[in-house]
Amino acid sequence: MTKTPQSQEVSPLDSHLGRRIALRRQQLNMSAADLEKAISMVPGSVARFEAGRQSLNATQLFTLSRALDVPVLYFFEGLSTLNNNTSVEVPAAEYITEAERFLDAYFKIADAKVRGDILGLMKAAAGEQEENA
Repeated sequence: MTKTPQSQEVSPLDSHLGRRIALRRQQLNMSAADLEKAISMVPGSVARFEAGRQSLNATQLFTLSRALDVPVLYFFEGLSTLNNNTSVEVPAAEYITEAERFLDAYFKIADAKVRGDILGLMKAAAGEQEENA
């Protein structure tokens, strides 16, 4: 029996899952080697997962969620519904990290009016109309 070469095309789902794994691993300052040890995988597995070149099964997702201390649903956050005619556009990891830093700072602001002013400024900069509540 001969093996057929695997397609080099990365699925949008695998790509998204890989980015979420990489993001969480980086947040924890965990090396790929440390994560591989924690989930009992061979060297290079995490790199393949993070690049979206290797699909994950349910057991692997569950094991990763335990090792990265997140619920399984974490890996699917920000993912729109997939179908054969729709591609998934997920922000790059650096944008997600930037947004998380912004939110951390934003929620440290005790004054609700100041937070509202900052939100209004951001909406104005983005070209959105201010919503009247």
